[in-house]
Amino acid sequence: MHMNNIQFSIENFEIYLLIVIRVVSMLAIAPIFGMRNVPRMFKLGMCIFISVVLINVVPVPELVYSDFITFGLIIIKEILVGIVIGFSAYAATVIISLAGQLIDQQIGFSMVSVLDPMSQVQLSVTANFYYYVLLLLMLATNIHYFIISALVDSFTLIPIGGAVINPSIYSDFISFVTDYILIGFRISLPIFGSILLLDAVLGILAKTVPQINMFVVGMPLKALCGLLVLLVTVGLMPTISDFIFNEMIDVMQKMINGLSPG
Repeated sequence: MHMNNIQFSIENFEIYLLIVIRVVSMLAIAPIFGMRNVPRMFKLGMCIFISVVLINVVPVPELVYSDFITFGLIIIKEILVGIVIGFSAYAATVIISLAGQLIDQQIGFSMVSVLDPMSQVQLSVTANFYYYVLLLLMLATNIHYFIISALVDSFTLIPIGGAVINPSIYSDFISFVTDYILIGFRISLPIFGSILLLDAVLGILAKTVPQINMFVVGMPLKALCGLLVLLVTVGLMPTISDFIFNEMIDVMQKMINGLSPG
């Protein structure tokens, strides 16, 4: 299939439309770009601007379709490619939310939840705090530029209308889910360890001093112990974010390769 750079024009409008569809599908889910509190007109204008730039710089194949049905199948492929790449980036950032919710379950903060304006779901306090810190570190380290770079590279590795589902994408996704759970638990491990030691101490006190109401004493102690450990370990957030960003880069590359025809 012949590959060339196509300039934006009325004759190439269907190619530009397919580029817009992939860009919109990805950025609507990707972290930072897909935030619900970002004005929709701004997101739409950004997607159109990125698409105008892309049609002049990325290699675009010659499309072959005979009717609206085959063109509709190409549109579905582009939507699928955008959603898969955007979701893989978003899912990697949600690891920190999982760790925060595990922590809140241990220290008793899971009963207090706030609405996350980005995902429109209820998250615990620590999960929200961790997630916003991760987004700030993402902006500070220019990871959002990598998301746009991955979008540009996807047009080279996955030509328009050329997406295929390779069997490796299933094993890669299962491997990511496994890493998702393990990384989330490793982040919350200091809290788990400290609360386990505290439970052991409270158990010993309950046996030696049965007059003490351990339920009344234990809940405030768990909250205090958890907050102290959080205060000590919050300095590790840059290291944790680097680990999550590496996982994001890895899973995005695997998903793009899993949809690549070559």
